[in-house]
Amino acid sequence: MFRIFYADKDTTLYESYPDYNTGLDEIIEIGKRYGTDGSTLLKSRGIVRFDMNEITSVLSTYGKTINECKFVLNLYTSHAKNLPSDYTIYAKLAAQDWVNGTGYLSSLTTDGASWSGSASGSNWQSGSAAQLGPQIGTSTLRLSGSGAGGNWMYQSGSIAQGSSSLGLISSESFSYRTTDINMDVTDAIKIWISGSSGASIPNYGFLIQFSDEDELDSTVQGYIRYFSRDTHTIYVPKLTMYFDTGSFITGSLTSANLDSYVVYTQTKPQYKDTEIAKIRIYARDKYPQKSPTNLFPIETIKYLPATTYYAVYDALTDEAIIPYDNIYTKVNCDATSNYVYVDMNGFMPERYYRLELKIVDGFMQKYVSDQIYFKVVR
Repeated sequence: MFRIFYADKDTTLYESYPDYNTGLDEIIEIGKRYGTDGSTLLKSRGIVRFDMNEITSVLSTYGKTINECKFVLNLYTSHAKNLPSDYTIYAKLAAQDWVNGTGYLSSLTTDGASWSGSASGSNWQSGSAAQLGPQIGTSTLRLSGSGAGGNWMYQSGSIAQGSSSLGLISSESFSYRTTDINMDVTDAIKIWISGSSGASIPNYGFLIQFSDEDELDSTVQGYIRYFSRDTHTIYVPKLTMYFDTGSFITGSLTSANLDSYVVYTQTKPQYKDTEIAKIRIYARDKYPQKSPTNLFPIETIKYLPATTYYAVYDALTDEAIIPYDNIYTKVNCDATSNYVYVDMNGFMPERYYRLELKIVDGFMQKYVSDQIYFKVVR
């Protein structure tokens, strides 16, 4: 199962505009580009925050612990230019609170976070600020940064500053593939929600940038523009929480003939954007045969195998809102039929969506996408 959360604030830090804020701009830019002198590469980094209180509330609703969940950070590309074939994106844990601001790239202001400071009149602290206080494991949590371009948390002691093993730095590598970010940040969310040794680790969001190696490499340049939370599209930065509520009990049902079957669902035409729906999925043989003990075989419900999965797509763009996952998007079953839970919270309202099924039968994969549509409304 899943739940979608949207960023509560985001902005871009531009080295080329060190004092200016772009908190209401429709894009977040990450990368490097040449300055006005045509020879100096100037960096840009994004900073994005999600509300951990929302996640804690949902965990309570479903009776889940943070250790039972997977979290994926999604950013969607608006435009990319001059990128190398191979590069890596880091998402570091920001070490200082910051102000979103009201600036645009086309009309800059100084009332929020910028390359030089976290808000108007407030500079980014540098690494000399040292210890932050809480610990993770046996190492002291510290602040790293030059005093410009944001700052982030790292561990002192035996754990290297660039280590991602504890979740302080999440990463995703790209090689001849789409530039959309689809990054596992589970360990980072655990740090913010669980803390360490009773200490609360402050949530200041993710500082998103080219990897340290790519930023320092003069041969790596180019930039990616991602849609921000202020976009007028469906491609808002989001955090998707996946967790397992699966149960597969067939009762007296028998299995469907996967060589000849029909699937239909108990899908309502529309759902409220606060609704948690249980969608029934019914399977039967395509050409059922009567028998002395079954005079109405067309009404006999059968079950799809445990290796059946679902995905949810935006009906207009065909963008995967919830992609297939072999653990967290399994189709369930009880004595009545197969079913899935769909949490409509986080779906963009006043839009149509499409539910698709994937049946894995040995090395074969079969897809069912026959008019399984629904609308989410306010």
